[in-house]
Amino acid sequence: MKNPVLSAIHFQLTGRCNLRCTFCGQQNGMFAAREPELQLADWQRAADDLPPGAVITLWGGEPLVCPFFDDLADDLYRRGFRLRIVTNGTLIDRHAALLNRAFEVINVSLDGPAADHDRFRGPGVFDRVKNNLKQLSPRQGKLVFLTTVADATVGRMAELPLQLAPLHPDEIVLQQLMYLSSAEIADYRRWLRDVFQQTDPTLDVWHRDDDLAYRTELAHQCELVRTRCYPVPVTLRMHDCLTPFARPCNAACWRAHVKYNGDVLYCTDFYGFTAGNIRQASLSEIFHNARSQKFRAEIAAGHNPLCRHCAWHGNNETIVLSAPALANG
Repeated sequence: MKNPVLSAIHFQLTGRCNLRCTFCGQQNGMFAAREPELQLADWQRAADDLPPGAVITLWGGEPLVCPFFDDLADDLYRRGFRLRIVTNGTLIDRHAALLNRAFEVINVSLDGPAADHDRFRGPGVFDRVKNNLKQLSPRQGKLVFLTTVADATVGRMAELPLQLAPLHPDEIVLQQLMYLSSAEIADYRRWLRDVFQQTDPTLDVWHRDDDLAYRTELAHQCELVRTRCYPVPVTLRMHDCLTPFARPCNAACWRAHVKYNGDVLYCTDFYGFTAGNIRQASLSEIFHNARSQKFRAEIAAGHNPLCRHCAWHGNNETIVLSAPALANG
């Protein structure tokens, strides 16, 4: 792997969320016993270790429930960082001016038309998000819909972009449902224990073994997406069982993730491994310490059992697969 240079980071501002989405591991047990969350000064100090122009993605939980969100985002923007956010969209109306001014990408979770979205995320959520999206104009950045393809919608996946396009996103990302098999959970726990002497009791929230029908239909729908034209760009982001990778992931060489309690890790979805905590050491020290170097070596050797089930494997901020978009929208 090339020499690590930290140029992008995820700040998970909080583990709290104002929704309880049916397929979200975070809200179904992962953060059941929450630890004290970092405060404004902690995040600002972590940003001190980032190079000028670094990409900072703010997320959670739901980042917009963070009580100092505006203060932090405004400070990071004024310091020249490139800001992105992942939000469920329900609180956009409280922060629209800042989002329009300071963020280069606004990722909003939107899983389909009203009936589907509300089934997953709660009654009335779709209309609330739809109304809030009207406040993201004019904006400086790009609006991206993150669309989780669930069991209830996988048979209509190729239609979802057409149903969501009237809300005027700049891109729609179709994402495979997150889950792990029993074997993957067991292999990952064994790897964490043997190599890093760490454990991850939260993995069971992602447990699923009955996915054959889902994966079969997902593969069929992916082929349909590849052949269709949409009024907006569409990206598929699937696990490697559908998109085989040809090289080790190098994300840990340029990107890190700071959990809401200060832990520094390199996988945004799986929290068992931690390289250190920014309450005890600086972000720069942790990024270059022996544990981080060992983690990169393990990834390069293909030893992390969950890499084969990761939708972001080998991601270098490039589109995995893009369906053709209509030239005139």
